[in-house]
Amino acid sequence: MAKEKQKQPTQVELALNDAQALLDIWLRIKAYFVKAASEEEITAEDEKMFLDLKSEVQRLQRLLKNKMVADLTFGEDKMQELLRQSISIRHLRELPRMDRQLLINSWHYVFVHLARAVGALQFINEGYRPPARAKSGSGANISELKGGAGGEKTKKKAKKDRPPVGKIILVVVLLGAAVYILGKRLNMF
Repeated sequence: MAKEKQKQPTQVELALNDAQALLDIWLRIKAYFVKAASEEEITAEDEKMFLDLKSEVQRLQRLLKNKMVADLTFGEDKMQELLRQSISIRHLRELPRMDRQLLINSWHYVFVHLARAVGALQFINEGYRPPARAKSGSGANISELKGGAGGEKTKKKAKKDRPPVGKIILVVVLLGAAVYILGKRLNMF
């Protein structure tokens, strides 16, 4: 009997698995933020688990960043910043209340972006193909095609090349008014 070959997971499936694992860990990290804000005792085991979760988040973040679909983000910059600021649970507890609240807000920002990325990856995994985006200046849109066919600049570009007549008139009027008022004060007129 021939063994059935297992289907290799696609890049999107791998990214989806990592994103879901990262989201699960991100939810567990919030429990430690809540514990830091409470009066509950912080044990050495809690600190160890928190540091292990931080390490796992950083590992998954690196993996996910390399597998992520183009133009899809998961709040990785804020995630790194938050992990850098969260040295330990005790450190979080010693922070002023406002600083802790800012960290919770950052946690929530990352959570929203990460959940959005998981949803988008699930959508892509189910068969959705995002439309290809044309780069600006590639001649892909109508105005660029029209401008390119005539060999002329588009109206927007031509407008930018003209001097700002309205601004020049305004400056001249303001200077004239200033000279007139100054002349009146010095009794020159």
